[in-house]
Amino acid sequence: MFAALAVARHLQDATATSIKKIVQTLRAARSATIAIGAHTLTAEPLINTDARAILDRLPPINGPGH
Repeated sequence: MFAALAVARHLQDATATSIKKIVQTLRAARSATIAIGAHTLTAEPLINTDARAILDRLPPINGPGH
């Protein structure tokens, strides 16, 4: 529980956006993997301008521990 609160607080601080707005905006930005017989397809999300703005404000994930 504390880890989820810490992550939520970090996202809120990094983006200067409320958790509610982050969740509502990024909810549609999910991918899906669909298996049909022997074929596997990945449906990539369409990221709108609001979601892109939030994602662009996040720091890159390339340091130790990521």
